[in-house]
Amino acid sequence: MFSMRQKSLRATGILLLGLTLGSAVGFLTALYASQQAARFVLRDYSFQLIRQADDAATEFETILHAFDRVGPDFCSDAEIASMRSFMFRSSAVKDIGRLRGLDLVCSAGAGRLPKPVTMPAPLMVSTHGTSVYGFLPLYFAPGQRGIVLSIRSVDIVLAPFLFSSLRRDGLDYMVVMVNASKHQMVRIAGTDIPANPDWVLTQSSRRTHDELLLSRCSAINSVCVVTRESDFLIRNHSRVLVTSLTLFGALVGLGIALAVVFAVTLRRSLPQQLHRAIRKDQLSLVYQPIVDLESERCVGFEALARWRDRDGMPVAPSIFVAIAQERGFIHELTQWVIRRAFAELGDLLHHHPHLQLSINVAPNDLTGSWLADTLDLRAALEDIRPDQIAIEITESTTADLATASHAIQELHDRGYKVHIDDFGTGFSSLSYLHELTVDAIKIDRSFTRTVGTDSVTATILPQILFLAHSLALDVIVEGVETATQVEFLRARNHAMRVQGWHFGRPLPAHLAVRYLHEQDGHFFGAPRPQLVR
Repeated sequence: MFSMRQKSLRATGILLLGLTLGSAVGFLTALYASQQAARFVLRDYSFQLIRQADDAATEFETILHAFDRVGPDFCSDAEIASMRSFMFRSSAVKDIGRLRGLDLVCSAGAGRLPKPVTMPAPLMVSTHGTSVYGFLPLYFAPGQRGIVLSIRSVDIVLAPFLFSSLRRDGLDYMVVMVNASKHQMVRIAGTDIPANPDWVLTQSSRRTHDELLLSRCSAINSVCVVTRESDFLIRNHSRVLVTSLTLFGALVGLGIALAVVFAVTLRRSLPQQLHRAIRKDQLSLVYQPIVDLESERCVGFEALARWRDRDGMPVAPSIFVAIAQERGFIHELTQWVIRRAFAELGDLLHHHPHLQLSINVAPNDLTGSWLADTLDLRAALEDIRPDQIAIEITESTTADLATASHAIQELHDRGYKVHIDDFGTGFSSLSYLHELTVDAIKIDRSFTRTVGTDSVTATILPQILFLAHSLALDVIVEGVETATQVEFLRARNHAMRVQGWHFGRPLPAHLAVRYLHEQDGHFFGAPRPQLVR
């Protein structure tokens, strides 16, 4: 009997130990997971704020290019009307003013001032040369204050509710402009969160006794954001998780499984992240210049999609495009690219009729008429000629001859150009493509890399160029990165277009505009402004 009692006590002890250890493991796992969840939330929040700030900076730069010039139209009725037009279309700017030295002479909101108003000394000059004045009294709105920024002869008043749409319950944010070399920063939006400029520039997270802070900075301008969540809210949001994992922690295996499920759910699968990113407009586009080889002038841009996952890690286009095709939402991705590209480069294309915008589409995009209908709508909205748009389809897409022929014919009937991308990597012959009446072929970069090498495929590029010109097909050569490759192509004595790092890397929209202006020497017909470096 005593032996049975000992066994019972031993079993009870082991069960209690297992229960205690399991509960402890579950509890500690839950605490750790809740802290990681808070970091993920703050990181995602920071990226949204940075993106909003980058969009505002792009609008500011567009305004700067339009008005930063001194001439007879300075503060004229026409210029004030133009400033008001810009201000009406802008979501980030409440007023645009013109400065002569330190004196505000006129603004969109106030018109010409009876007497110039001298600006005070700025609180700071940012890393990129923007003077930051902080919350100044507004001439056009007595009794109100606003954030004022200026570069040379142009100043703007930021919209006071620029970031309000991004407010989240339980989270605080602060948007600052920084001067990294002088370790300075000035708050321009959000809550005044105590933070040291040196720490903000590290772009890291930090815990205090009762809150979690995270900093992120823009890659293209002088804006950083600080986001904050309190420990009380973290614990409150994770109360159910802590309770559940503690209760079920006695079963260590189940506890581990629950933690894994939670982590997987938290991070979400890549296809889910991508679909959500498309619908929430969280991707971006860059534009690689396409250059005429003879003149070395920019004649177009290729729109290239870019995406970072929830952790901020870049995902290769070949991966996320394949995911969108496999999961059946490639149309949504293509529609997003068309919508964003037309919105970002619409004005540029409208004012530069010689420019062409190339957009990549997937094989599934060629079924039905939605692609052509979408292009027609966007072209009409942005007042762009259809022949300024080139649709790039991969060589393998032409495998289904009937579908490809019908789609290409419909695009041609509506005035759009059709290019075959990555030519030479598939199965098609040039005569086959000629039957499809495509406008141009893009020779894959793998052939360009063979120039000047002993590769067995080095002789293929000259043959493709010769046959393409024999069939009157335009040629675009991808992957031109060295002077040797340029000299080789020039020696062919054929008209062609080229793209590659030798002539220009993929650029965000505002830098693509600057790239073209630096070539053209003017902005929509006006003298080229002095650019902010």
